[in-house]
Amino acid sequence: MNLSDINNLIQRATVLAKTNWLQAVYLLQEGLKEEPDNYSLIINLGDIYLERQIYEKALSYYIKAISLHPDSPQLLFLIGTCYFSLGEYRIAISYFNRISNPPPEVLYNSALAYAFLGCYQESIDVINKILEVMDDNPFIYFLLIEQYVRMQNYDQAYQTIINAEKKFGKHRQLLLLSALVYGKKGIWLKSYHSFVEYESLGHITNPDHLIAYANAATNIGLIDRAIEILRQAQEINPYISVVYEELIRLLLQKNNYKEARKVLSLAKKYISQFSPVLYLFKERLDNHPPE
Repeated sequence: MNLSDINNLIQRATVLAKTNWLQAVYLLQEGLKEEPDNYSLIINLGDIYLERQIYEKALSYYIKAISLHPDSPQLLFLIGTCYFSLGEYRIAISYFNRISNPPPEVLYNSALAYAFLGCYQESIDVINKILEVMDDNPFIYFLLIEQYVRMQNYDQAYQTIINAEKKFGKHRQLLLLSALVYGKKGIWLKSYHSFVEYESLGHITNPDHLIAYANAATNIGLIDRAIEILRQAQEINPYISVVYEELIRLLLQKNNYKEARKVLSLAKKYISQFSPVLYLFKERLDNHPPE
């Protein structure tokens, strides 16, 4: 096949991939039989599989392509992306690190990979490199704050939140991060009001966030509101033991043994193995005379 034939084949496959990608793959594979080392054919096959999130197949073609162009930044990024998508974060990082003068997109993926591996300081170091050249994307700050939280460096997380708020205003994700960090620092009133603002922009659907919200409410004396929030968490996911523990604890604090028993009955329905705390509450309720 001459260069013109190859280009025509790739154009046909590109158009066909929009309606029948398997046929497009067949055409390109037939071309590879005649030109087994043609870089363009190999790359286009990899791209078709990558677009359909079939990462193993995409990877097989990109690995073949990089044997022809070992220092291609584009290929290093594509291979790293495939490994990242397959959960092979260390391998992904090894490919990202081979890219000279990596752009922010590559650095961001490296930072994410480090975060998923639990290498939080390494992730922070990479994020700071991104901020040296691009500081107008709020998601970079969100990722940075999350790493500080995971390292329990709440003071630095708090300072980063303040810096991000100056640049981006009251972004919803920032409100959530603020609520969580204020809670970790024991600044309960600010934590609660950040949750209120966060909720005003959309329903809270993460039970862990609702538990933190209820904790803030409890610590500023809003017991009824905390109970209401915990009931929302229980409805979203009825299999979380700590939700029942906190609900019963608050209901007993209000001497509402009747409702506490109802919550314990729900716990029996959904929790296969009681925690020590739930056993203690069960014993207390069993020993208290019914109303």
